[in-house]
Amino acid sequence: MNSLHEHALRLSRQHRQTESDLVAVLGEIETLNLHRTLGFSSLFTYTVSALGLSEPVAYALITVARKAKELGALNDAICSQKLTVSRASRIVAALTRENANELIAFAASHTQRETDQKVARLSDRRTERHESLKVSVEVLELLKKAQTVMASKKKRDLKLNETLKFVLEEFLNRHEPVRKADRARQRAEKSTPRISAANSVCTKPEACAKSNKRRTPIAARVRHIVNGRDQARCTFVDLSGNRCSNDRWLHAHHIVPVNRGGGNEPANLVTLCSFHHDLVHQLGFPIEGQVNWIREPGRAYSH
Repeated sequence: MNSLHEHALRLSRQHRQTESDLVAVLGEIETLNLHRTLGFSSLFTYTVSALGLSEPVAYALITVARKAKELGALNDAICSQKLTVSRASRIVAALTRENANELIAFAASHTQRETDQKVARLSDRRTERHESLKVSVEVLELLKKAQTVMASKKKRDLKLNETLKFVLEEFLNRHEPVRKADRARQRAEKSTPRISAANSVCTKPEACAKSNKRRTPIAARVRHIVNGRDQARCTFVDLSGNRCSNDRWLHAHHIVPVNRGGGNEPANLVTLCSFHHDLVHQLGFPIEGQVNWIREPGRAYSH
């Protein structure tokens, strides 16, 4: 049993030494541009294709190798095996000449979770924000996974803020109403004629009222037209001529109510926030005295 344990210890030391040597060699290969001489477009591609390493391992080695060339303290910690490549890759984003010794010592003596929390706090201090942004360890883990995926896709290392920017852009491209409206308009122009925003409302309210006994959902293509026209923002204008700036809790308001024959044509729909939507309906009732049934933002209608 003791001999098996000793063998495992020797292999562990060899593994850490191999990691240290790989960091140094990869740094030299990049300095000499050897990977390009061999026909590889990037060091990452070389490490994955020629050396047969997995993408996460290749990314960690390259990230640490580049930072080790900048900071002697990190290079010494890797060479002396004080810090593993895996542990070092978790701190390089926040590592500077000023905090190198402190952060390396912290990473070497604390758990992975504690190290991630330390890096998140340091990153928060270095980044200017209009609002305070506190990132949990779980969110940071997701961001690091996205960083790994993006490194593979872009064939280069990305900083965390670059990764976050890309993720947010992807999300907005998919879900932001104005961008969706632009895509819908472009598709409509290429295929079928789009619905005109100038379509008139029903000219025979009594007949339309009979056909509109049950409210029909607003079609997605109509919503896109309205969102594009109103720029996904409340259109209420006060007595001073100032338009409401609210872009949350938005509703599609029927200018001519459905129960009076109003349809779902873009010309009969206008974007209002929940406050002004309630206000418009409230002012439309012939009720004497003061009433107030305006909802809290985000609350749904109820009977």
